[in-house]
Amino acid sequence: MTTNEKIAQIRELMKRDNVQAIIIPSGDPHMSEYFSEHWKTRCFVSGFTGSVGTYIITETASGLWVDGRYYVQAEKQIADSEAVLFRASEPDCPTFSQYLHDVLPENSVVGLNGKLFSVHAINEMKELFADKDISIAIDKDYGNDIWENRPEEVYTPAYYLDEKYCGKSAAQKIADVREALAKNGCDALVVGRLDNTNWLFNVRAKDIPNSPIVISYGFISKDSAVLFTALSRLSDEAKQILAENGVVLKEYEEIYPYLEQLNHQATVLCDDNEVNYMLYNAMQNNSNIMLVPGTSPIPMMKAIKNETEIANTYKAYLKDGCAEAEFYGWLFEALENGENPTEWDCSEKIAHFRSLQEHYDSESFTAIMAYRDNAAMMHYAPTSDNCKTLEREHLFLNDSGGQYFEGTTDTTRTFALGEISAQERRDFTTSLRGVIALSRQKFLAGSTGSDLDNLCRGHVWQDGLNYRCGTGHGVGYFLNVHEAPPNFRDRTVALEEGMFITIEPGVYTEGSHGIRTENAVVVRKDIKTEYGQFYRFDTFTVVPIDTDCLDLSLMNDDDIQWLNDYHKHVYSEVSPLVSERARNWLEKKTQPISK
Repeated sequence: MTTNEKIAQIRELMKRDNVQAIIIPSGDPHMSEYFSEHWKTRCFVSGFTGSVGTYIITETASGLWVDGRYYVQAEKQIADSEAVLFRASEPDCPTFSQYLHDVLPENSVVGLNGKLFSVHAINEMKELFADKDISIAIDKDYGNDIWENRPEEVYTPAYYLDEKYCGKSAAQKIADVREALAKNGCDALVVGRLDNTNWLFNVRAKDIPNSPIVISYGFISKDSAVLFTALSRLSDEAKQILAENGVVLKEYEEIYPYLEQLNHQATVLCDDNEVNYMLYNAMQNNSNIMLVPGTSPIPMMKAIKNETEIANTYKAYLKDGCAEAEFYGWLFEALENGENPTEWDCSEKIAHFRSLQEHYDSESFTAIMAYRDNAAMMHYAPTSDNCKTLEREHLFLNDSGGQYFEGTTDTTRTFALGEISAQERRDFTTSLRGVIALSRQKFLAGSTGSDLDNLCRGHVWQDGLNYRCGTGHGVGYFLNVHEAPPNFRDRTVALEEGMFITIEPGVYTEGSHGIRTENAVVVRKDIKTEYGQFYRFDTFTVVPIDTDCLDLSLMNDDDIQWLNDYHKHVYSEVSPLVSERARNWLEKKTQPISK
């Protein structure tokens, strides 16, 4: 069935129910960035496979909203359908809700699945639509209604993550949350996001590809802590440990009747960005529950890693550095021997080398192995039947990572496979200078990511370029590779000691090349002076940066010293732990440079 045929079927259902528009988001009932195949309805209907996007169908038109990471990919993937691409990162692009407000007549009905939208998102739309009396029907899920053979949710064996990895017991975390709630005048909290429930209860599984996640909800009150999940997959040992930590277990779908039937007074902190609208409805209709709007304390607690998590993450990145060295040793030997591996071969090979590391669990995201112009698509991923063959020329980008009990990794490197152009060399050098500038910058306590962003982005701005994404993102601890709130865009959240964040500027030239260098860092205390406490970034990543791509005339002495020191550290850490082939490659790629 083609995309246009699916749209036609959905329009028949819309006509039946007198619905004038339908919104199909990217997401699941937990407001997740990464989710199971069961919830990839937008992908099924639209044909666009990127991780983020929103699809709109009205009686006469359809459109796909994506951000700057996906312009190239989305345009290609919807080309054979009626859909129009809306470039959401552009200043003149209306939001999908504004578009609906503008094109729909008064008294229209917009349909959606209320489980897939946060309270904040629904309330924003209600406010926007009010002047035209446009209503929202929260029980319309037409995309899934027409999806034959829709994948079922898969509930994999779940276990309790030992404190030797995560540093704190579930009981300690629950106590911390209760204390934070009390400071806000509340005594209860619904935990909707998957990484928040997994962090709080110290549970892990493989329910979500590339994230060690247990599909679950949580409810914390002053007297109880309830984990809602598929109980049959919990081992007796996990059940016992959770019980010892004061956790009550209930089936996953029981969250809705539990909230509807709660028979004691509860003042519930409601984070309208975390709770889906159906959960909100269940609480709103219970007179025993008083909802207090606010921000869940869990994301910030989760973002500030403890010393056990920090120490373990150094180990995880060392393992990852070994896997990357083995991969590049293999790749460059293959090329020198006249072999021509494909992007897909590379993604399979690096996953193999990671799998050989102790305590490896899975990849942390679908590997981005991109040769030449494919690298201009920020989130491109090859498949076995759609991939380029590598040659001894141009640039190759590898953005990949692993999940280990000791932590979650994410690293990007761009390497020259042969001759590259002067422009590619310049783009590589200017973006790397951004990495170096931000990596070595000390900053005063209270600084936000936005305060620091231009230190990195400014280097590509000098050439009249930009990258349509953030300079970096927070990283979970054996959880999601993207984790809020740390980032380099936010003007309200200060960077604090223990936060993990990536530094990854790039240059993406459609039809030509893509370049990115990505290191992961942790915020640590530095000097304290009369002006206050200063912080610095310490780097986790131990993978060489390709000096063959540099235009040394653009670098100053401090840049070169930083890179030489970094490479000396990489070689000393990784070389004793890898094969002779990988060690020889490391030695070649970590030689000091000078003008």
